[in-house]
Amino acid sequence: MNKRMKLTEPEKKNKVENNLSKTANKKVFFLLFFLGFLFIAIVLKLLYINVFQGEDLTRKALNQLTKTELVRADRGIIYDRNKKELAVNVTKANVFYNMNFEKSESQKTEEFNIYKRAVLEEASEKIATVLEVSKEEILDIMVGDKIIKIASNISREKALELKDLKIPRLSIEDVARRFYPYDAIASHVIGFISDDGVGQYGLEAKYDDELSGIAGKNISIKNNSYTQIPLTDEENYAPKEGAYPVLTLDETIQQFAEEAALDARIKHNADMVSIIVQNTVTGEILAMANNRSYNANNPKAPVGEEQEKIWPNLSKEEKAELWFENWTNFCVSSQYEPGSVMKVITAAAALEENTTSPLKIYYCPPVLPGTKIICNTKNIGNKTMEQAMAESCNITFVKIGRELGAEKLLKYIKAFGFGEKTGIDLPAEIKGQIPANANEIGDIRLATLSYGHGIAVTPIQLINSVSAIVNGGNLNTPKIVDRFEDKNGNVIKKFKTELKRKVISEETSNTMKRLMKKVVDDGTGRLARVPGYQIGGKTGTAYIPSKDGGYEDNYISSFVGVAPINDPKITVLVVMQRPRGDFYAATVVVPAAQYVLKNTLEYLNIPKTEKIDTSDNRNIVEVPDVTGLLLSDAGKKIVDVGLQFNANINNISNASIVMKQYPEAGAMVNLETIVDLSVNSNIEEDKVMPNLVGKTEKELKTILKDLNVEYNIKGTGEVTYQSVGPNSKINSNTFVVFTMSISPTDENIRESKNDENNKKNLNKEK
Repeated sequence: MNKRMKLTEPEKKNKVENNLSKTANKKVFFLLFFLGFLFIAIVLKLLYINVFQGEDLTRKALNQLTKTELVRADRGIIYDRNKKELAVNVTKANVFYNMNFEKSESQKTEEFNIYKRAVLEEASEKIATVLEVSKEEILDIMVGDKIIKIASNISREKALELKDLKIPRLSIEDVARRFYPYDAIASHVIGFISDDGVGQYGLEAKYDDELSGIAGKNISIKNNSYTQIPLTDEENYAPKEGAYPVLTLDETIQQFAEEAALDARIKHNADMVSIIVQNTVTGEILAMANNRSYNANNPKAPVGEEQEKIWPNLSKEEKAELWFENWTNFCVSSQYEPGSVMKVITAAAALEENTTSPLKIYYCPPVLPGTKIICNTKNIGNKTMEQAMAESCNITFVKIGRELGAEKLLKYIKAFGFGEKTGIDLPAEIKGQIPANANEIGDIRLATLSYGHGIAVTPIQLINSVSAIVNGGNLNTPKIVDRFEDKNGNVIKKFKTELKRKVISEETSNTMKRLMKKVVDDGTGRLARVPGYQIGGKTGTAYIPSKDGGYEDNYISSFVGVAPINDPKITVLVVMQRPRGDFYAATVVVPAAQYVLKNTLEYLNIPKTEKIDTSDNRNIVEVPDVTGLLLSDAGKKIVDVGLQFNANINNISNASIVMKQYPEAGAMVNLETIVDLSVNSNIEEDKVMPNLVGKTEKELKTILKDLNVEYNIKGTGEVTYQSVGPNSKINSNTFVVFTMSISPTDENIRESKNDENNKKNLNKEK
């Protein structure tokens, strides 16, 4: 058995030191190995980044530093046919401030905040002075650490004033804004643009791409403070301006249409009046007016007094619904039952198919056997087709429609463009509604179709079809843009007249012109006569379909007129929605059409086709229109032109108004001719609102006392507007608002000025 040798103390010490040395060496080895591995990994990563990712990372870095600023192109100016500006560009400016303050490492937080506050105080005071607002308003906007917008759409003058101040961190962006010189005139045709410069509605939307042009670019390398990095280049790409559309619209004729629509709507207290004027031969639209148009410079503002009253209490959704309603162009985007105006389509189809003739005799009973269709004329019995057209006899046209048959009638309804878009260069056009096929047309449907019920058309379809009837049978595509030009006046694109199809023969067209002339000479369109011209036309009065089915107890009245009918140049369509009181087209819309026809014929210098007897015209006068006027006002108006009048009642009050007159307005009669006036008897159930425009407050109170209605008078002076229109039925519960020529605000200003003058005079006396 071996004995273990004992180690001495020095030996033990050496052994421990050797073990520690080995352990340390191992740790150093592993550390060196790890560092070597890490170094190799870093080198490999760097090689990978440089070799494989270098190009991509460089591109990303440059993209972060490269700033691209779009330079918006000038939007094309919109002209009327005579190069009058309907939509132009004005220079405005947006003001921005960079809130990205950089704090230095040596700067304490408290010192930095004091410095930042002082900079903002100084900047806000200068900006507020130029913008004419309080400094506090600007400071309230100056929050965050990004670029903020201080103001938008400021004038060019104020923008230059701000630039001259050279405020650090402030930047000015020049922007072009759209301006419409005529505000609401033709706004449904022109449309407007959004804050982002995108076309909304009308031509602005239809031709947005052409009008917008091509935007330019400014490309530069900038740091986070949007300062260009030294020794770097800037690339500039110039914008290309938009095209300049020249419309077929004539601003002067548009004004005629706007004036006539406004006057007719106010006189008959209607919801809306729409008027289209078309070149009969080419299909060009010379005017398109919807009364109660929105202001294109402020399209989201309420339209009309009714909307102004309820606007503050409406929700965003309710306002959006009204905006859509205000911006919709009734002439192309809405449909209605045209009524008797469609008889020209039935007549043209029957003549073309030789199932009738102008002198063919028809018997008109009071009620059509087997139906509820009644004759709306006083002359029952035998009559020619020509007489039936002039009198607008429903029963005769039901018989004409039956002779023609459902299949052929539908064939011509389609041929004249109903049930399809006309192709007019305006957005949101609808097709209307017609029977899908002849199998859907039973006996009753055939009867109603023949005189314009059971079919839905758009105004643009109707006027375009009537133009085709009288221009020789050519159905053209209506157009609103004649050509596109560049800013130098060079024609880029020209839109020619586009013939869609030939619908009827020249012979049928000539016959229809004679029939339509008879309507104006001896029938329901007599008020459309214009001295020196042969005028043709057709009236129509129809119930308005209810959303719940059936019909409302409201009407839509229309008239289409053509002049000169022997050599057609212009076609005019007037459509009135929901007139109050009298609703017959012969009296509510024909005068408006006559106004447009007469003024347009004279403006276009279209030669007169008829001789006017001037041998003794001193003894011939035109009968004025006095319906809806107080008897006292009507009598004065008649006497002033050299005529006499006779009322049909003895019991006359201050509120007695004229309901009917004979001879009718527009008739040419000898001096001293007696005009018979039918006056309401003024009993409770027969009370109607008179036309009180022009009356003073004193006169108003006297008349309203007899009417026994509640009322409110806004302002002083003379009445310029009444909330309940003439000829509207009224009772003791009726409430009427009268707007006077001097508003309360104007009155206060005037009183304030008078007070100041009185004080000055008193001081002088002292």
